[in-house]
Amino acid sequence: MFNVNLTELGLSEKEALLYLLLLRNGPSPASSLAKRLQIKRVSLYSVLESLTERGMVAYEQTPLGRKYIPHDPICLLELLEKESAEVRHRLEIAKRFVEKLQAWVV
Repeated sequence: MFNVNLTELGLSEKEALLYLLLLRNGPSPASSLAKRLQIKRVSLYSVLESLTERGMVAYEQTPLGRKYIPHDPICLLELLEKESAEVRHRLEIAKRFVEKLQAWVV
């Protein structure tokens, strides 16, 4: 159920499942996550990288390797607010550009 909501918010299915797994289980090494999701670690690392770039997951280096840590779900709102601001900015640029194009064509 929650994974569907997360995909509606723009996450891939694997990103959604991984984020939910981290929220439920807490900080975890990649090997444990890959085993639980039944995917290859190589595939898992690209999903972890994507979630890290989005600001939804962080990691800490331990003597035994990295442990991946989920950020609080409030980060979803922050992510969407940032995307919304970027879209509004691009929309303003587009409006000014269209006006210039229309004046140029005439």
